[in-house]
Amino acid sequence: MKKWLLIIGAIILLCSGTLWFVQYRFFHVEPLSKEQAIHHIETIYNGHVTKAKNQGNEYEMLFTRDGATYMVMLDATTQQTTDLKLKEVESKLPLTEEQIRHMVEKDYGDIESVVLADNIYTVRVEKEDQQRDLTLDAYTGDVLSKKDVQPVEQPEIVNVISKEQAMKIALQQLNGEVDSVDYKETEDGGFYLVEIETKNEEAVFQIHAISGKVMSVTWDEDH
Repeated sequence: MKKWLLIIGAIILLCSGTLWFVQYRFFHVEPLSKEQAIHHIETIYNGHVTKAKNQGNEYEMLFTRDGATYMVMLDATTQQTTDLKLKEVESKLPLTEEQIRHMVEKDYGDIESVVLADNIYTVRVEKEDQQRDLTLDAYTGDVLSKKDVQPVEQPEIVNVISKEQAMKIALQQLNGEVDSVDYKETEDGGFYLVEIETKNEEAVFQIHAISGKVMSVTWDEDH
């Protein structure tokens, strides 16, 4: 009877040892090393770890992402993260106009104008007689959009006759002495009033400033 008890006890110990070995071999997880913990945090948060401090079975980690600093606790065994907190946000000033000009000129040509509004720079550039408007993030300098500027049709330049030409036209109508020449501006191009005087006559000629046409003649009846 005693012999059988010893045999049963040995079997139990053997089974216990086998179970322990299987659990340890297949289910036991080694805690992450410091380097592994840093790599794990940088991978899941797409950031950069600046500090890793071991606290028992956990790591206290500081990492930066998009100009902000965060703190998080990482369980070295389960790889679970807890207590994620925002520590601080980087204070960043917008780029200066000089910096924007330097960034744009080397890639897009001569700069015509630079305007800053709502943290967006709008820059008009010209290259090979083509103008283009660029919008850039005032903090990063990233180009947000590009738009070609359609050339504005210049109005037809209309030649206005000179005073001397108006006087010559009036003298062709009445040969005398020019007393005065006045220009009057109107929506259709304006006109000249040329006053000519002779020994016996005096008249004011209204001459269109564009066409040179005599629009009217006013005679001085008292002369």
